[in-house]
Amino acid sequence: MSTFKGIMKMEFNTPQAIRQIKLSPKRKILIDGKNQCKLQAMSFALKYHKIDITETFGELMVKGIVPVGN
Repeated sequence: MSTFKGIMKMEFNTPQAIRQIKLSPKRKILIDGKNQCKLQAMSFALKYHKIDITETFGELMVKGIVPVGN
Protein backbone atom coordinates (compact mmCIF):
# COMPACT_ATOMS: atom_id res chain seq x y z
CA MET A 1 0.00 0.00 0.00
CA SER A 2 1.31 3.42 -0.88
CA THR A 3 -0.11 6.87 -0.24
CA PHE A 4 0.69 9.98 -2.27
CA LYS A 5 -1.18 13.28 -1.78
CA GLY A 6 -4.55 11.72 -0.94
CA ILE A 7 -4.19 8.80 -3.34
CA MET A 8 -4.10 5.35 -1.77
CA LYS A 9 -2.87 2.50 -3.98
CA MET A 10 -3.33 -1.11 -2.82
CA GLU A 11 -2.81 -4.56 -4.33
CA PHE A 12 -5.18 -7.36 -3.30
CA ASN A 13 -5.94 -10.96 -4.12
CA THR A 14 -9.46 -11.62 -5.44
CA PRO A 15 -11.44 -12.13 -2.18
CA GLN A 16 -9.80 -9.13 -0.53
CA ALA A 17 -10.43 -6.95 -3.60
CA ILE A 18 -14.11 -7.90 -3.72
CA ARG A 19 -14.44 -7.07 -0.02
CA GLN A 20 -12.66 -3.74 -0.52
CA ILE A 21 -14.92 -2.79 -3.45
CA LYS A 22 -18.05 -3.79 -1.55
CA LEU A 23 -17.14 -1.81 1.58
CA SER A 24 -15.88 1.29 -0.22
CA PRO A 25 -18.02 4.42 0.29
CA LYS A 26 -17.01 5.62 -3.21
CA ARG A 27 -19.84 5.69 -5.76
CA LYS A 28 -17.66 6.29 -8.82
CA ILE A 29 -15.68 3.19 -9.80
CA LEU A 30 -13.51 3.23 -12.92
CA ILE A 31 -12.54 0.05 -14.75
CA ASP A 32 -10.43 0.62 -17.89
CA GLY A 33 -11.51 4.27 -17.80
CA LYS A 34 -15.24 3.48 -17.79
CA ASN A 35 -17.60 4.28 -14.94
CA GLN A 36 -19.03 1.02 -13.50
CA CYS A 37 -21.24 0.03 -10.59
CA LYS A 38 -19.94 -1.99 -7.62
CA LEU A 39 -21.45 -5.25 -8.91
CA GLN A 40 -19.65 -4.86 -12.25
CA ALA A 41 -16.40 -4.08 -10.44
CA MET A 42 -16.72 -7.19 -8.26
CA SER A 43 -17.47 -9.30 -11.36
CA PHE A 44 -14.37 -7.84 -13.06
CA ALA A 45 -12.26 -8.79 -10.01
CA LEU A 46 -13.21 -12.46 -10.44
CA LYS A 47 -11.23 -12.52 -13.70
CA TYR A 48 -7.92 -11.80 -11.93
CA HIS A 49 -5.74 -13.36 -9.22
CA LYS A 50 -4.28 -9.95 -8.27
CA ILE A 51 -6.10 -6.62 -8.48
CA ASP A 52 -4.74 -3.11 -8.07
CA ILE A 53 -7.16 -0.69 -6.40
CA THR A 54 -6.33 3.01 -6.34
CA GLU A 55 -8.53 5.22 -4.17
CA THR A 56 -8.55 8.96 -4.86
CA PHE A 57 -10.69 11.74 -3.44
CA GLY A 58 -13.71 11.07 -5.64
CA GLU A 59 -13.27 7.64 -7.21
CA LEU A 60 -12.02 4.09 -6.99
CA MET A 61 -9.90 2.82 -9.90
CA VAL A 62 -9.75 -0.95 -10.35
CA LYS A 63 -7.11 -2.60 -12.55
CA GLY A 64 -6.38 -6.30 -13.05
CA ILE A 65 -2.75 -7.38 -12.68
CA VAL A 66 -2.56 -11.19 -12.93
CA PRO A 67 -5.29 -12.80 -15.09
CA VAL A 68 -6.84 -16.10 -14.00
CA GLY A 69 -5.49 -17.96 -17.06
CA ASN A 70 -1.84 -17.41 -16.06
